[in-house]
Amino acid sequence: MSQPDPEPSASFDIVPRGGAGLISQTSTDPDPCNGLILASDLASALGVDFRLRRESTRGRLQRVSRGLYYPSARWNQLREDQRYLIRVRGAALIRRGQAVLCHHSAAVLWGLPMLVGWPGEVHLLTERASGGRSDPGIRRHALGMDSRDVTTIDGLLVTTVDRTVVDLAATLDLKSAVAVVDRALYQDRFRRTLTLTTKVALLATLERMLPFRGSRRARAIIQFGTHLSGSPAESASRVNIALSGFPEPELQHPFIIDGKECETDFYWPEIDGVGECDGRDKYFNAKYLAGRSPEQVQYDEKLREDGIRRQVHGFTRWPASVGMSQYSLRRRLLELGLQPGPQRALRGLERPQP
Repeated sequence: MSQPDPEPSASFDIVPRGGAGLISQTSTDPDPCNGLILASDLASALGVDFRLRRESTRGRLQRVSRGLYYPSARWNQLREDQRYLIRVRGAALIRRGQAVLCHHSAAVLWGLPMLVGWPGEVHLLTERASGGRSDPGIRRHALGMDSRDVTTIDGLLVTTVDRTVVDLAATLDLKSAVAVVDRALYQDRFRRTLTLTTKVALLATLERMLPFRGSRRARAIIQFGTHLSGSPAESASRVNIALSGFPEPELQHPFIIDGKECETDFYWPEIDGVGECDGRDKYFNAKYLAGRSPEQVQYDEKLREDGIRRQVHGFTRWPASVGMSQYSLRRRLLELGLQPGPQRALRGLERPQP
């Protein structure tokens, strides 16, 4: 007589990729990819993946994509970029190291930002003449490969940061493309964020890739990029400032407050005015809290703002949502006292060519 299925235990007895032992629903492993479970691993051992399907039906496993599972409780706690990273890594592992990750899928491995969210597809680079069908959830780019454009991250083949940035500069929407370029160039004086490349290296990669669709757009965006933009929201604000025809601001302009130097996001000497763009991370991300409570950060920021206001003629602050909107930001800067002139760089490059 057959025995009934045992009741679910507290932990899965399926060994995940990148980890040893049992996988817990409440694991605190800092690397989210250590929870990956591939059906191919279980099939190679047992010939079937019925156990994974059963755990998925019970709600204990999340089916991420075909042949890829992840503990549901941990999945529900992940950020969007972490979930996409799991999709990317799983797709690469299923292909046994034969895939070169590119575009968004390379960007998530390099830690580059996406202003408008991460895609559902995994992006792979192939030779120009290659054909073949596209698998569900996979987008192939037959753009050709140069060995100088391919490297490895955690054992996965991926386009270099320079090739990744050039590809995205040619294809993303304008604000997202500038945010990617700015992050790659960014130099943090506190050394919390590493510089990934230089403008010279990006332009050299672009020249070597010619000809390709979107090259003129990519060149203009790279030229517009800066190492002084501290966040994706600041990058989006820079784009909208330029598109509205406002004077180019000084970035990270220094002020001395109570004997300590601080920097502002935007400063316009023409009107002696300061603009600050704030995202949620400044007040809630542990990386920036540095052991302080959100309330303490808000109080410290108020003291900083008061110190700056005493030294300038005008001051305004806007959230990331306003920085993303050309017209909302335009109203803020008109109230500050700025006057728009001829539209500067990037006009006509808002959308890549089809």
